[in-house]
Amino acid sequence: MPIKRIIPVSSGKGGVGKTTFAVNFALALSRHGRTILVDLDTGTSAIRNAIDVPIEKDLYHFFRRNEPLSDCLTTLDDRLDPERRYRNFAFVAGPLHLIEEITNFGAAHKHRLIEAINSLDADYIVLDMKAGLDSNVIDFLPFSNSGILIFTPHLPSATLAASDIVKAILFRKLRLLFTRESPFFDTVPSGLDFWRLSNELIDRVEDVYDASVPNLDVFAVDLASNLGADHPITKAVQNTVDFFRVHYVLNLFNGVEDSFTTAVKPFIDNLTHHVSSRVAITNLGWVTRSEAIHRANCDRIPALLLRRDGGKKKNRVAEELEDLRMMALGLEPMKRKPLRETTNPTDPGDHLARQLDVLKTMFAQKKDDDSYANFDYIAQRALFTMDTRRPSEFGDIRIWEPKEMLGALFAKSSR
Repeated sequence: MPIKRIIPVSSGKGGVGKTTFAVNFALALSRHGRTILVDLDTGTSAIRNAIDVPIEKDLYHFFRRNEPLSDCLTTLDDRLDPERRYRNFAFVAGPLHLIEEITNFGAAHKHRLIEAINSLDADYIVLDMKAGLDSNVIDFLPFSNSGILIFTPHLPSATLAASDIVKAILFRKLRLLFTRESPFFDTVPSGLDFWRLSNELIDRVEDVYDASVPNLDVFAVDLASNLGADHPITKAVQNTVDFFRVHYVLNLFNGVEDSFTTAVKPFIDNLTHHVSSRVAITNLGWVTRSEAIHRANCDRIPALLLRRDGGKKKNRVAEELEDLRMMALGLEPMKRKPLRETTNPTDPGDHLARQLDVLKTMFAQKKDDDSYANFDYIAQRALFTMDTRRPSEFGDIRIWEPKEMLGALFAKSSR
Protein backbone atom coordinates (compact mmCIF):
# COMPACT_ATOMS: atom_id res chain seq x y z
CA MET A 1 0.00 0.00 0.00
CA PRO A 2 1.31 3.50 -0.80
CA ILE A 3 1.86 5.99 2.01
CA LYS A 4 -1.02 8.45 2.08
CA ARG A 5 0.01 11.67 0.39
CA ILE A 6 -1.66 15.08 0.36
CA ILE A 7 -0.47 17.10 -2.65
CA PRO A 8 -1.45 20.77 -3.07
CA VAL A 9 -1.54 22.28 -6.56
CA SER A 10 -1.04 26.03 -6.53
CA SER A 11 -0.13 29.00 -8.70
CA GLY A 12 1.00 32.54 -8.06
CA LYS A 13 -1.86 33.98 -10.11
CA GLY A 14 -4.94 32.79 -11.93
CA GLY A 15 -5.13 32.01 -15.62
CA VAL A 16 -2.40 29.35 -15.78
CA GLY A 17 -4.69 26.30 -16.02
CA LYS A 18 -4.24 25.21 -12.39
CA THR A 19 -7.67 23.58 -12.01
CA THR A 20 -7.44 21.87 -15.41
CA PHE A 21 -4.15 20.38 -14.30
CA ALA A 22 -5.39 19.43 -10.82
CA VAL A 23 -8.45 17.61 -12.19
CA ASN A 24 -6.55 15.61 -14.79
CA PHE A 25 -3.59 14.94 -12.49
CA ALA A 26 -5.96 13.55 -9.86
CA LEU A 27 -7.66 11.40 -12.49
CA ALA A 28 -4.28 10.04 -13.62
CA LEU A 29 -3.30 9.24 -10.00
CA SER A 30 -6.62 7.44 -9.47
CA ARG A 31 -5.47 4.77 -11.90
CA HIS A 32 -2.92 3.83 -9.23
CA GLY A 33 -4.87 4.30 -5.99
CA ARG A 34 -7.91 5.86 -4.38
CA THR A 35 -7.69 9.60 -5.10
CA ILE A 36 -9.76 12.49 -3.79
CA LEU A 37 -9.60 15.98 -5.29
CA VAL A 38 -10.64 18.79 -2.92
CA ASP A 39 -11.69 22.20 -4.26
CA LEU A 40 -10.09 24.84 -2.04
CA ASP A 41 -10.58 27.51 -4.73
CA THR A 42 -13.97 27.98 -3.11
CA GLY A 43 -14.79 31.39 -4.56
CA THR A 44 -14.95 30.17 -8.16
CA SER A 45 -16.55 26.70 -7.94
CA ALA A 46 -13.76 25.77 -10.34
CA ILE A 47 -13.91 21.97 -10.07
CA ARG A 48 -17.71 21.95 -10.16
CA ASN A 49 -17.51 23.85 -13.43
CA ALA A 50 -14.86 21.50 -14.83
CA ILE A 51 -16.70 18.18 -14.32
CA ASP A 52 -20.27 17.85 -15.61
CA VAL A 53 -21.76 15.43 -13.09
CA PRO A 54 -24.62 15.82 -10.58
CA ILE A 55 -23.34 17.03 -7.19
CA GLU A 56 -25.50 16.25 -4.19
CA LYS A 57 -23.28 17.57 -1.39
CA ASP A 58 -20.35 19.96 -1.35
CA LEU A 59 -18.42 22.19 1.06
CA TYR A 60 -21.61 24.10 1.82
CA HIS A 61 -23.03 20.94 3.37
CA PHE A 62 -19.79 20.34 5.27
CA PHE A 63 -19.67 23.84 6.77
CA ARG A 64 -23.33 24.76 7.10
CA ARG A 65 -25.07 21.40 7.51
CA ASN A 66 -22.29 19.67 9.48
CA GLU A 67 -22.09 16.78 7.03
CA PRO A 68 -18.88 14.72 7.27
CA LEU A 69 -16.48 15.59 4.47
CA SER A 70 -16.44 11.91 3.48
CA ASP A 71 -20.17 12.24 2.73
CA CYS A 72 -19.53 15.19 0.41
CA LEU A 73 -17.66 13.14 -2.21
CA THR A 74 -18.85 13.09 -5.82
CA THR A 75 -17.82 10.34 -8.23
CA LEU A 76 -17.98 10.15 -12.01
CA ASP A 77 -21.16 8.80 -13.53
CA ASP A 78 -21.45 6.21 -16.30
CA ARG A 79 -21.90 8.91 -18.93
CA LEU A 80 -18.42 10.36 -18.32
CA ASP A 81 -16.71 7.12 -17.31
CA PRO A 82 -18.63 4.26 -18.98
CA GLU A 83 -15.77 1.76 -18.60
CA ARG A 84 -15.22 2.69 -14.92
CA ARG A 85 -11.54 3.34 -15.58
CA TYR A 86 -11.60 6.09 -12.95
CA ARG A 87 -13.71 4.40 -10.31
CA ASN A 88 -11.09 5.28 -7.67
CA PHE A 89 -11.58 9.01 -8.30
CA ALA A 90 -13.83 11.31 -6.27
CA PHE A 91 -13.94 15.02 -5.60
CA VAL A 92 -15.23 17.52 -3.06
CA ALA A 93 -16.78 20.49 -4.83
CA GLY A 94 -16.90 24.07 -3.64
CA PRO A 95 -20.30 25.66 -3.03
CA LEU A 96 -22.53 26.70 -5.92
CA HIS A 97 -22.06 30.40 -5.27
CA LEU A 98 -19.68 32.57 -3.30
CA ILE A 99 -20.41 32.32 0.43
CA GLU A 100 -18.16 34.62 2.45
CA GLU A 101 -17.66 32.35 5.46
CA ILE A 102 -16.68 29.46 3.16
CA THR A 103 -14.62 31.41 0.65
CA ASN A 104 -12.68 33.31 3.33
CA PHE A 105 -13.03 30.95 6.24
CA GLY A 106 -11.65 31.86 9.65
CA ALA A 107 -9.43 29.90 12.02
CA ALA A 108 -12.18 27.65 13.39
CA HIS A 109 -13.43 26.66 9.93
CA LYS A 110 -9.85 26.16 8.76
CA HIS A 111 -9.03 23.87 11.67
CA ARG A 112 -12.17 21.82 11.07
CA LEU A 113 -11.48 21.49 7.34
CA ILE A 114 -7.84 20.49 7.89
CA GLU A 115 -8.89 17.78 10.34
CA ALA A 116 -11.50 16.51 7.87
CA ILE A 117 -9.05 16.40 4.94
CA ASN A 118 -6.48 14.58 7.07
CA SER A 119 -9.13 11.98 7.95
CA LEU A 120 -10.20 11.21 4.38
CA ASP A 121 -9.72 7.59 3.37
CA ALA A 122 -7.53 7.87 0.27
CA ASP A 123 -4.10 7.01 -1.05
CA TYR A 124 -3.73 10.42 -2.71
CA ILE A 125 -5.48 13.69 -1.89
CA VAL A 126 -4.99 16.52 -4.39
CA LEU A 127 -5.81 20.04 -3.18
CA ASP A 128 -6.78 22.59 -5.83
CA MET A 129 -5.66 25.76 -4.06
CA LYS A 130 -6.97 29.18 -4.95
CA ALA A 131 -4.60 31.34 -6.98
CA GLY A 132 -2.36 33.78 -5.18
CA LEU A 133 -1.12 33.68 -1.63
CA ASP A 134 -2.86 34.30 1.67
CA SER A 135 -3.34 32.45 4.95
CA ASN A 136 -5.97 30.17 3.42
CA VAL A 137 -3.35 29.03 0.90
CA ILE A 138 -0.15 28.97 2.94
CA ASP A 139 -1.71 27.05 5.85
CA PHE A 140 -2.61 24.14 3.55
CA LEU A 141 0.88 23.85 2.01
CA PRO A 142 3.65 21.50 3.22
CA PHE A 143 6.58 22.92 5.19
CA SER A 144 9.43 21.12 3.38
CA ASN A 145 8.37 21.32 -0.27
CA SER A 146 6.25 23.37 -2.62
CA GLY A 147 3.64 20.77 -3.57
CA ILE A 148 3.15 21.28 -7.33
CA LEU A 149 3.51 24.80 -8.72
CA ILE A 150 1.85 25.51 -12.06
CA PHE A 151 3.05 28.26 -14.36
CA THR A 152 3.07 28.93 -18.08
CA PRO A 153 5.22 30.72 -20.67
CA HIS A 154 2.25 32.97 -21.46
CA LEU A 155 1.79 34.73 -18.11
CA PRO A 156 5.12 36.08 -16.81
CA SER A 157 3.62 37.70 -13.70
CA ALA A 158 2.26 34.31 -12.57
CA THR A 159 5.67 32.74 -13.05
CA LEU A 160 7.31 35.32 -10.80
CA ALA A 161 4.51 35.02 -8.26
CA ALA A 162 5.10 31.24 -8.05
CA SER A 163 8.48 31.90 -6.44
CA ASP A 164 6.70 33.96 -3.80
CA ILE A 165 4.91 30.77 -2.73
CA VAL A 166 8.28 29.09 -2.17
CA LYS A 167 9.45 32.09 -0.18
CA ALA A 168 6.30 32.09 1.95
CA ILE A 169 6.68 28.39 2.82
CA LEU A 170 10.34 28.74 3.73
CA PHE A 171 9.79 31.81 5.88
CA ARG A 172 6.82 30.20 7.61
CA LYS A 173 9.12 27.32 8.56
CA LEU A 174 11.92 29.63 9.75
CA ARG A 175 9.49 31.72 11.78
CA LEU A 176 8.23 28.55 13.39
CA LEU A 177 11.73 27.22 14.13
CA PHE A 178 12.75 30.50 15.72
CA THR A 179 9.53 31.36 17.50
CA ARG A 180 9.85 32.36 21.15
CA GLU A 181 8.20 29.08 22.21
CA SER A 182 10.42 26.90 20.03
CA PRO A 183 12.27 24.05 21.80
CA PHE A 184 15.19 24.99 19.55
CA PHE A 185 16.32 27.75 21.91
CA ASP A 186 16.42 25.38 24.87
CA THR A 187 19.46 23.80 23.20
CA VAL A 188 21.25 27.09 22.45
CA PRO A 189 23.23 28.99 25.12
CA SER A 190 21.91 32.54 25.62
CA GLY A 191 18.84 31.45 23.72
CA LEU A 192 16.88 34.66 24.21
CA ASP A 193 19.64 36.82 22.69
CA PHE A 194 19.88 34.50 19.70
CA TRP A 195 16.09 34.54 19.36
CA ARG A 196 16.20 38.32 18.90
CA LEU A 197 19.17 38.14 16.52
CA SER A 198 17.69 35.46 14.27
CA ASN A 199 14.27 37.09 14.07
CA GLU A 200 15.73 40.51 13.31
CA LEU A 201 17.71 38.97 10.46
CA ILE A 202 14.66 37.10 9.17
CA ASP A 203 12.75 40.39 9.17
CA ARG A 204 15.47 41.95 7.03
CA VAL A 205 15.56 39.06 4.54
CA GLU A 206 11.79 39.00 4.22
CA ASP A 207 11.60 42.77 3.70
CA VAL A 208 11.83 43.26 -0.07
CA TYR A 209 12.62 46.95 0.47
CA ASP A 210 15.76 46.14 2.49
CA ALA A 211 18.57 45.16 0.12
CA SER A 212 21.16 44.59 2.84
CA VAL A 213 20.27 40.88 3.19
CA PRO A 214 18.71 39.99 -0.19
CA ASN A 215 18.06 36.28 0.35
CA LEU A 216 18.46 33.32 2.67
CA ASP A 217 21.87 32.41 1.24
CA VAL A 218 23.35 35.75 2.31
CA PHE A 219 21.54 35.34 5.64
CA ALA A 220 23.19 31.94 6.15
CA VAL A 221 26.64 33.23 5.14
CA ASP A 222 26.30 36.13 7.58
CA LEU A 223 25.32 33.72 10.34
CA ALA A 224 28.29 31.49 9.53
CA SER A 225 30.64 34.49 9.64
CA ASN A 226 29.30 35.77 12.95
CA LEU A 227 28.38 32.57 14.78
CA GLY A 228 30.43 29.94 12.99
CA ALA A 229 29.40 27.37 10.38
CA ASP A 230 28.74 24.74 13.06
CA HIS A 231 26.54 26.90 15.26
CA PRO A 232 23.03 25.39 15.73
CA ILE A 233 21.31 28.49 14.30
CA THR A 234 23.53 28.49 11.21
CA LYS A 235 22.87 24.79 10.65
CA ALA A 236 19.13 25.19 11.18
CA VAL A 237 18.90 27.87 8.49
CA GLN A 238 21.14 25.96 6.09
CA ASN A 239 19.22 22.70 6.56
CA THR A 240 15.87 24.43 6.13
CA VAL A 241 16.97 25.65 2.71
CA ASP A 242 19.05 22.66 1.61
CA PHE A 243 16.32 20.11 2.22
CA PHE A 244 13.53 22.13 0.62
CA ARG A 245 12.25 20.84 -2.72
CA VAL A 246 10.43 22.75 -5.45
CA HIS A 247 8.29 20.79 -7.93
CA TYR A 248 6.76 22.51 -10.93
CA VAL A 249 4.82 21.75 -14.10
CA LEU A 250 4.76 23.91 -17.21
CA ASN A 251 1.28 24.31 -18.64
CA LEU A 252 0.60 25.41 -22.23
CA PHE A 253 4.10 24.25 -23.12
CA ASN A 254 5.20 25.51 -26.55
CA GLY A 255 8.76 24.30 -27.01
CA VAL A 256 12.01 24.21 -25.10
CA GLU A 257 13.52 27.59 -25.93
CA ASP A 258 10.37 29.69 -25.51
CA SER A 259 9.30 27.91 -22.33
CA PHE A 260 12.79 28.14 -20.84
CA THR A 261 13.23 31.83 -21.70
CA THR A 262 9.77 33.06 -20.74
CA ALA A 263 8.94 30.77 -17.79
CA VAL A 264 11.75 28.66 -16.32
CA LYS A 265 14.51 31.27 -16.41
CA PRO A 266 12.47 34.09 -14.81
CA PHE A 267 11.21 31.67 -12.15
CA ILE A 268 14.71 30.47 -11.23
CA ASP A 269 16.25 33.94 -11.45
CA ASN A 270 13.62 35.30 -9.07
CA LEU A 271 13.90 32.28 -6.76
CA THR A 272 17.69 32.36 -6.52
CA HIS A 273 18.04 36.11 -6.15
CA HIS A 274 15.22 36.69 -3.67
CA VAL A 275 14.88 33.34 -1.88
CA SER A 276 17.81 30.92 -2.27
CA SER A 277 19.97 29.27 -4.91
CA ARG A 278 20.30 26.14 -2.76
CA VAL A 279 16.80 24.67 -2.93
CA ALA A 280 16.36 21.56 -5.09
CA ILE A 281 14.20 22.19 -8.16
CA THR A 282 12.41 19.43 -10.08
CA ASN A 283 10.45 19.77 -13.31
CA LEU A 284 7.77 17.06 -13.21
CA GLY A 285 6.82 17.62 -16.84
CA TRP A 286 4.64 19.77 -19.02
CA VAL A 287 1.23 19.90 -20.65
CA THR A 288 1.29 20.97 -24.28
CA ARG A 289 -1.02 23.66 -25.59
CA SER A 290 -3.99 21.72 -26.93
CA GLU A 291 -7.22 22.60 -28.68
CA ALA A 292 -8.65 19.32 -27.36
CA ILE A 293 -8.12 20.48 -23.76
CA HIS A 294 -9.77 23.82 -24.55
CA ARG A 295 -12.80 22.06 -26.06
CA ALA A 296 -12.94 19.65 -23.13
CA ASN A 297 -12.96 22.56 -20.67
CA CYS A 298 -15.76 24.25 -22.59
CA ASP A 299 -17.78 21.00 -22.51
CA ARG A 300 -16.95 20.44 -18.79
CA ILE A 301 -15.32 17.11 -19.59
CA PRO A 302 -11.81 16.55 -18.17
CA ALA A 303 -9.32 15.91 -20.96
CA LEU A 304 -8.46 12.43 -19.70
CA LEU A 305 -12.10 11.41 -20.12
CA LEU A 306 -12.16 12.19 -23.83
CA ARG A 307 -12.48 9.14 -26.04
CA ARG A 308 -9.17 8.23 -27.62
CA ASP A 309 -7.15 5.34 -28.99
CA GLY A 310 -4.65 5.06 -26.16
CA GLY A 311 -3.01 1.67 -26.71
CA LYS A 312 0.13 2.33 -28.71
CA LYS A 313 1.06 5.64 -27.15
CA LYS A 314 0.47 4.45 -23.63
CA ASN A 315 2.77 1.48 -24.18
CA ARG A 316 5.48 3.76 -25.57
CA VAL A 317 5.21 6.06 -22.58
CA ALA A 318 5.47 3.09 -20.23
CA GLU A 319 8.61 1.91 -22.03
CA GLU A 320 10.17 5.39 -21.80
CA LEU A 321 9.44 5.60 -18.10
CA GLU A 322 11.43 2.42 -17.55
CA ASP A 323 14.46 4.19 -19.03
CA LEU A 324 14.21 7.42 -17.03
CA ARG A 325 17.45 8.36 -15.37
CA MET A 326 17.02 10.33 -12.17
CA MET A 327 20.01 12.55 -12.72
CA ALA A 328 19.07 13.42 -16.31
CA LEU A 329 15.57 14.47 -15.34
CA GLY A 330 16.35 16.34 -12.15
CA LEU A 331 15.09 13.95 -9.50
CA GLU A 332 18.40 14.11 -7.67
CA PRO A 333 19.25 17.28 -5.76
CA MET A 334 22.17 19.37 -6.92
CA LYS A 335 25.36 18.88 -4.92
CA ARG A 336 25.77 21.94 -2.73
CA LYS A 337 28.94 23.61 -1.66
CA PRO A 338 29.49 24.22 2.06
CA LEU A 339 28.70 27.77 3.11
CA ARG A 340 32.36 28.64 3.59
CA GLU A 341 33.00 27.75 -0.11
CA THR A 342 30.09 29.81 -1.41
CA THR A 343 31.54 32.82 -3.20
CA ASN A 344 28.41 34.04 -4.97
CA PRO A 345 25.32 32.68 -3.24
CA THR A 346 22.93 34.40 -5.67
CA ASP A 347 24.35 32.85 -8.85
CA PRO A 348 21.51 30.90 -10.54
CA GLY A 349 23.77 29.45 -13.23
CA ASP A 350 23.80 25.88 -11.90
CA HIS A 351 20.03 25.72 -11.67
CA LEU A 352 19.51 27.29 -15.10
CA ALA A 353 21.93 24.96 -16.86
CA ARG A 354 20.39 21.98 -15.13
CA GLN A 355 16.81 22.92 -15.96
CA LEU A 356 17.66 23.57 -19.61
CA ASP A 357 19.25 20.11 -19.79
CA VAL A 358 16.14 18.64 -18.20
CA LEU A 359 13.85 20.32 -20.72
CA LYS A 360 15.98 19.24 -23.66
CA THR A 361 16.17 15.65 -22.44
CA MET A 362 12.44 15.45 -21.81
CA PHE A 363 11.62 17.07 -25.12
CA ALA A 364 13.83 14.61 -27.01
CA GLN A 365 11.88 11.74 -25.44
CA LYS A 366 8.38 13.22 -25.46
CA LYS A 367 8.09 15.71 -28.34
CA ASP A 368 5.41 13.64 -30.09
CA ASP A 369 3.20 13.10 -27.03
CA ASP A 370 -0.30 14.49 -26.73
CA SER A 371 -1.83 16.03 -23.61
CA TYR A 372 -3.22 12.65 -22.50
CA ALA A 373 0.30 11.25 -22.36
CA ASN A 374 1.53 14.44 -20.68
CA PHE A 375 -0.77 13.90 -17.68
CA ASP A 376 0.09 10.20 -17.52
CA TYR A 377 3.80 11.02 -17.57
CA ILE A 378 3.53 13.66 -14.82
CA ALA A 379 1.55 11.23 -12.66
CA GLN A 380 4.22 8.57 -13.18
CA ARG A 381 6.95 11.04 -12.23
CA ALA A 382 4.99 11.97 -9.11
CA LEU A 383 4.48 8.31 -8.18
CA PHE A 384 8.17 7.59 -8.70
CA THR A 385 9.07 10.52 -6.44
CA MET A 386 6.65 9.31 -3.76
CA ASP A 387 8.05 5.79 -3.95
CA THR A 388 11.69 6.83 -3.66
CA ARG A 389 11.61 9.91 -1.39
CA ARG A 390 10.63 10.74 2.16
CA PRO A 391 6.97 11.77 2.42
CA SER A 392 7.98 15.30 3.42
CA GLU A 393 9.79 15.81 0.09
CA PHE A 394 6.65 15.79 -2.05
CA GLY A 395 3.38 16.86 -0.46
CA ASP A 396 3.10 15.24 2.97
CA ILE A 397 1.16 12.62 4.89
CA ARG A 398 -1.08 15.28 6.45
CA ILE A 399 -1.74 19.00 6.57
CA TRP A 400 0.19 20.17 9.62
CA GLU A 401 -1.26 22.82 11.87
CA PRO A 402 1.27 25.18 13.52
CA LYS A 403 1.49 23.40 16.88
CA GLU A 404 1.72 20.00 15.19
CA MET A 405 4.26 21.32 12.71
CA LEU A 406 6.62 22.50 15.44
CA GLY A 407 6.50 19.09 17.08
CA ALA A 408 7.01 17.35 13.73
CA LEU A 409 10.01 19.51 12.87
CA PHE A 410 11.82 18.63 16.07
CA ALA A 411 10.78 14.99 15.91
CA LYS A 412 12.34 14.77 12.44
CA SER A 413 15.52 16.58 13.48
CA SER A 414 16.06 14.27 16.44
CA ARG A 415 16.00 11.11 14.31
